Amino acid sequence: MSPSPPKTETMTLLFWAGMAALLFSNLDKLRQVPQSTAIGALLIGVACMYPVYLWCAGRVQGLPVFPFFSMTYLWTFCLPLLSGNLNVWSYSPEAHLRAALTTVLFLVSGTVVWLQIVSTPQTIKKPFRALKTNTADNVFISMVAAGAFLNMYVVGGWSGIPDKLFTIVRGIILGLSFLGIFVLAYRAGQNSMPRAKQYIFFISLVANIVTAAAGLILKTSLTLFLLSVMAYVIGGKKLPMLGLLMGIFLLLPLHHGKHEMRHKYWEGPTAHYVQPWQYPAWFQEWWGYAQANKNHVPQRWEKVEEKESFVERSSVIHMLMMAQAKIPEPFSYLEGKTYAIIPGLIVPRVLNPNKLRSHEGTHMLNVHVQRQTYEQTLKTTIAWGLLPEAYANFGYFGCALVGGILGACYGSITLAAIGTPPFSARMMFCVLVMSLALASTEWTAGVYAATLFQSSVPIVGIKYAFMKIYRPRILPRSPELTASGQPPYPHLVQPKPRVGSPSN
Repeated sequence: MSPSPPKTETMTLLFWAGMAALLFSNLDKLRQVPQSTAIGALLIGVACMYPVYLWCAGRVQGLPVFPFFSMTYLWTFCLPLLSGNLNVWSYSPEAHLRAALTTVLFLVSGTVVWLQIVSTPQTIKKPFRALKTNTADNVFISMVAAGAFLNMYVVGGWSGIPDKLFTIVRGIILGLSFLGIFVLAYRAGQNSMPRAKQYIFFISLVANIVTAAAGLILKTSLTLFLLSVMAYVIGGKKLPMLGLLMGIFLLLPLHHGKHEMRHKYWEGPTAHYVQPWQYPAWFQEWWGYAQANKNHVPQRWEKVEEKESFVERSSVIHMLMMAQAKIPEPFSYLEGKTYAIIPGLIVPRVLNPNKLRSHEGTHMLNVHVQRQTYEQTLKTTIAWGLLPEAYANFGYFGCALVGGILGACYGSITLAAIGTPPFSARMMFCVLVMSLALASTEWTAGVYAATLFQSSVPIVGIKYAFMKIYRPRILPRSPELTASGQPPYPHLVQPKPRVGSPSN
């Protein structure tokens, strides 16, 4: 079902407002860097954000899988050209522009293929498997609450579950709670979930975020917060203002005090555990450190430690520059060697005790260009990413080919899920792939394939164990209503009546 025009206009305005703010905040840097570097950054910015614009403007259907993937190139390839990353500035402005044009080739080839697929009108014709909405709501809310309990169990140092069993239970609960947060927030954004369940979900989500933060790993809490916000925006084409303000003013400021808390409680001779009833005092102390650091003005004699920014830490474009500086001279193209090992990486280690490491493709690349020795790869992993790997294997042709393949895969997965309910197997798999598209900034193809295979197993199990087969009704007007006055699956795409066809 296409979004209503007012919501589409709102998202388009938000997009342009964000782009204007981004350009304004980097205007001085664009003037300071060499012209070649500035042109390269602008070209990458346009190429990576164009799919996002198409989705915000309502010109494409389905979940924004490829737009999210292309958007990651904003902070991994575009903005690092304007940052103080020493790895980037060890190469010339000409190398910057060459890498930027290669990135644009990769993104444009993917965008063209993806756009051809998702812009095609689609109605559901084949049967699909899905969970019953009411049952699924309850199950996934329980999983989100179970995720909060699991955090309490770890942070509180509780015991009672055998270690081997705990590892399995933890993996299942964390996976289903992440999936549940997205799907439930998506339904809350659509306002297709009963109000009471929305409140219960919100409470469970807040508990999950708070208990995760109690372990002083703020990244996990921020991931849950951003995941829920994105899902809400995708589902309702609007911002969750209350939740957004709570996250910005209560969660983000804790970043300024996490180092003092870790130094005080992590570096002692014994492990420090926090019980749920100690959370108020715990976060009050943390908030005090955060405010003290935020408002602290260093004196002239104080040594201020310089820390890398998020953009500097996220840079991947320097790996593409290194590959282009070393390949094909003095080192040859790998000609698909890092892709040839993928089938062996998705086989479970139980069936193949001699299975290669999931990052074996990454290690092959580093050894090939003499960035590391094989012995060094046993201790340290230097990430590459899909685009530098594509160039190292097949050059510019590989960049265009891999970009097109990703566009085709993301487009096909998006198209298969269009119109299906949030608790269908197709939609769940699409959500999984979208999350991997965001997380795959530093992965090679082997890591991506292995992670996707392992993460898909629970969805496949749920699909055949608990989901029922539904056959969509092809009606010229509206689907059959349930006793509550709502269609059984309001997200089914219904075909428009043909002109001149008789009405029922």
